[in-house]
Amino acid sequence: MIALWDLGNVVVQWEPEAIYPAFELSPEHTQYLRSGLLEHSDWLRLDQGLTTESEIAERITRESGLTTSQTNHCFDVIRKSLIDLPASVEILHQMKAAGIPMYVLSNMSHDNASYLRSRPYFELFEGVVISAEEKLIKPDTALFERVLSRYNLVAADVFFIDDSMPNIIAAREVGMQALHFKRTPQCYAVIKEAFNLV
Repeated sequence: MIALWDLGNVVVQWEPEAIYPAFELSPEHTQYLRSGLLEHSDWLRLDQGLTTESEIAERITRESGLTTSQTNHCFDVIRKSLIDLPASVEILHQMKAAGIPMYVLSNMSHDNASYLRSRPYFELFEGVVISAEEKLIKPDTALFERVLSRYNLVAADVFFIDDSMPNIIAAREVGMQALHFKRTPQCYAVIKEAFNLV
């Protein structure tokens, strides 16, 4: 069995509602950033590698009156919110010790992926596929097919772990086993059982 991990809300924390107060902006600007950044179509385009943080910052500055410095600070706050989930990192090390091959498939921007790649557990993965680098984004099944072809994996041997149900459905469509991950003890138990981890 091969483990294919998502990152956001699976290996690292991703909680937008907890991020907004950390921007330390006025309620009006905070509400703007909710709709104009994290819930804006540009956020998906950023994850798909079709735009850049600087291009988004220019738009936000034009639309909101925020300065470029303030907008860049918000991007930094978002990055710093990507805190490791200890229980997930522990399982990564258990899998490595058990000789289980592990890969990553994550929707993420160039900058955020680069920020995370310095973390020690990235050395545990045998391959990492980031949406922005591929110009594809989950749940497009083409991205799942790309992982399989790039690393010569058999879909039926892959156990995919992701927090998004549309992504789980896409993984199953290409023949992978998949777990809709919810950061619960039950989900961790399912993973351990699937890989015979003690």
